[in-house]
This record gives sequence, structure tokens and C-alpha cells, in this order.
Amino acid sequence: MKQENERPSGHLGGTLRNTASQGGRTETFGGIDGFALKVAAIVGMTCNHVANVFAVQLPTPLLLALYSLGGLTFPIMAFLLVEGFRHTSSLSKYALRLFLFALVAQVPYSLLWGAVPNVLFTLLAGLAVLWTREKLGDGPLSIAVLCAATVLTISFDWGGIGVLLVFLFQVMREREAPNGIWLAMLVPYASVGLPALLNLPNAVMSTQAASFGQNTLADAGFSVEVWGTCGYAFAGFTLASFLLTCYNGCRGRSMKWFFYAYYPAHLLAIWLVKLLAFT
Repeated sequence: MKQENERPSGHLGGTLRNTASQGGRTETFGGIDGFALKVAAIVGMTCNHVANVFAVQLPTPLLLALYSLGGLTFPIMAFLLVEGFRHTSSLSKYALRLFLFALVAQVPYSLLWGAVPNVLFTLLAGLAVLWTREKLGDGPLSIAVLCAATVLTISFDWGGIGVLLVFLFQVMREREAPNGIWLAMLVPYASVGLPALLNLPNAVMSTQAASFGQNTLADAGFSVEVWGTCGYAFAGFTLASFLLTCYNGCRGRSMKWFFYAYYPAHLLAIWLVKLLAFT
């Protein structure tokens, strides 16, 4: 149900849904609500992080399957950030909440992957771009902020293209672009999937040794890394895009604090398992 302070926006998706009005409230039938999208995102995120951290211990087919499911996560997170921006009753509180959990998550994230800003910081940068554009419109200053945020987040988890994807989801929504999800997703397909696809011939012939100790797919070797990245993009992104086109615009069950807390909690759990079982 729309909130009074909802920002004007078109529908970003590709499905038609039946609605009925009951006592002034619109009920939507069919499709996938926000709660289901969040569940899909955390399942994909958990699978991806397990695959990265335990790349050496897992059998290759399982490793590739888990890593591929990770492609679900960021497109859904970026889409839901746009939804949060659209519906929130207090943008400042929303941004503060995102920032605080980004700080908390940075501790276990750094234990696993070093001093690289985690994905919540990337989303926070995307939120700043949306806010700037809402205040300033599509003028040169807004474009400059988008470019600056893209460049500044290059070293972040999902940096650069993550900010751009958030921006494109919002633009496609406003313009009610047909197949807007798929058009926006051309950016991660091109930046993640295409290089991996071009690397496949090298991966097939590769005898390159694994790079141990990175807690990434590279620990399993170059060939597995390339095949995994192809799965991440062409299976994970495609499944994410399909789910987003099925979004019915409903929030679903909230459990807001659970989804925020899950990110640092599962990272800490993975680090503890790695520490206790394999060191």
C-alpha cells in the first residue's frame, strides 16, 4: 500500500497483475512481494559468501552452483534500495540505519576480505545519488555527483557499477520503460558477464595455479573462477532479473531489523567457522 509521502514513480517491471479494492485498500494478487525478494537476496548472498570462503573445501559442481546463486543478490538489493527511497517516511533515518549497519558489518567483512568497504557502503553511495538527483534534477551537477560516486566506489564491494545500477533502476522506473529491469541489467551483464565469457577459451586451456588465502573463488583456480563468474552473471543475474519483473509492488512481511542484522551476522558466522574448522 502506498504511503502518503511516496515519491512519484512509474512501474519498473514486465508483468500485469489483477487488483481489487476493499474498503479503500488495494489488494494485489500474484507476483512476488518485497519480503520474498529479500529472502532470495540473502539466500544468494549466503551461498556466494560460503562459496568464496570455502572454495578450496567444496566440490567443484557445488562450488559453482553456490557461487552462481550469488548473482541474485546485488541486483535485488539495488532494486529494493530504490523502493526504500521511494517509500521511506524519513530518508535521513533510512540513510543513518544503512550507515550504522555498514559500519557494524565492516568488522567481519574485513576479517574475511581485508579493508575493502562492504556492499552497504556502495548502496549508501547509490542512495546519495538518488537524493541528489531528486533535489537537483538531471542537470550537470547531478551527473557530476553520479560520476564521482561511481569513481569513488570502484574499490568497494560491487563498487562503480553498483551505483550506476541503482541510478538506472530509478531512471527506468520513472520513465516506465518497457523491460526496464532488463535494460538496466545490461550494465552488470556487460561489466561482469562479458569479460568472463571472453575468458572462457583461456579458462579451458588454463593450467594457472590457484591463488590461496584470498577467500575468493580464485582460491579454486583460474578455470573455476571464470566458469563461476559466468554462472554468477548469466544464471544469477538472469534469475534476479526474472524475479524483479515479477515484483508486485507490495512490501510483504517487514522483518526489517532481521534483514539488516543478517548481513553482519552471517559474515561473522562464516569467519568463525573458517577460523575454528580450517586453521
